[in-house]
Amino acid sequence: MVPKLKILLVVRWPIGGIRTFIRYVYRRFDATKYQFTILAPENFELDILAQDLASLDIEICRLSEYPSTFEIFTSVLRLVSSGRFNLIHSHGFTSALCSAFPAFIFRIPHIFTSHDMLSAAQFRGFSGKLKRLVIGLALRSITSIHLVSHDALSNLSEFYPFITQQKGKCVVIPNGIESSIFTNAKVKDLRSELKISGQSCFLIGFLGRFMAPKGFCYLVEAVERLAQSETLSSQIKIVVLGSGGFFLEEKAALTERGLDQYFCFLPFSANVAEIIKGLDLVVIPSIWETCPLLPMEVLACGTPLLSSDCIGLREVVRGTPAFVVPSKNALAIADGIKFFMENDRRVQFSEFAPEAARRYDVGESVRALESLIESIIGSASVTG
Repeated sequence: MVPKLKILLVVRWPIGGIRTFIRYVYRRFDATKYQFTILAPENFELDILAQDLASLDIEICRLSEYPSTFEIFTSVLRLVSSGRFNLIHSHGFTSALCSAFPAFIFRIPHIFTSHDMLSAAQFRGFSGKLKRLVIGLALRSITSIHLVSHDALSNLSEFYPFITQQKGKCVVIPNGIESSIFTNAKVKDLRSELKISGQSCFLIGFLGRFMAPKGFCYLVEAVERLAQSETLSSQIKIVVLGSGGFFLEEKAALTERGLDQYFCFLPFSANVAEIIKGLDLVVIPSIWETCPLLPMEVLACGTPLLSSDCIGLREVVRGTPAFVVPSKNALAIADGIKFFMENDRRVQFSEFAPEAARRYDVGESVRALESLIESIIGSASVTG
């Protein structure tokens, strides 16, 4: 019997899009061929991920809830020193930095998937320059860097051109989704669940984490503008399915601004397809993304979509019916919402849904990533 390929997944943040990425991609892998160990912090979303990957040969190694980089680094070092892994696959820059040295000294192939964008603000001052140097050294030692969009590749090239210019070093494999989950989902009756009387209320979804890059503040400002219109104020309801460190602060801020009546909050849900289909519109006001899954999911559901033109997001929605507005522009978001309220575009999005399901299906991403993994492991075996 051919021994299984043993892969260590190092995941500093097993939440949100990263968790969903791992779920979509790795549960398509052959359980008779691969064995996975996930090193990640204790988190309820990690438990959900473990359930999602239950069909695989998988082991979970739990860090503390908020591990330091030292804890992550020493845990990676301890695991790889056993000599049982064929490959490390790190997710996010912190995971990559903590995995780079252990992978280098034990000569283990290392793939880094970047789920972030870099900014000049991160590298200001002496500490920023030192950080840039350390990241550069780590990236140099990594076997292969997986970028999830061409925007992400351009962003990395802006700060580390010597990395992206190395032949074969960087590979763009766009994200994808399990399309059938969204095309086959039933429609959740959100009006009944939220006790909203009448069909005139326009349900707008925000399904992101409460983090600055997600641009929730611009949606709030847009709602504030719309609420000042007597013809619209009684018809707006923002359905929020979000989480993150600023959840309570955002709710308190809405109350302080007198806008809480326009927002309703749903508890966390690992599977959002039915909720998306129950909405009249989804708004994604992000400031930056790498290759977001949410617009793919919304378009595959056939639900109308209003998105910003920020980096990463613009690449995903290009060539779709999505209504695109400038990022960081609350007025444009308000105008976009008003447009959808006054113009029914559900048929247009519904007709595009089969194309979205085909375009964004994760199958091709899985095949490309598996091919990359096997080629890297194969090369390491030959050189070893």
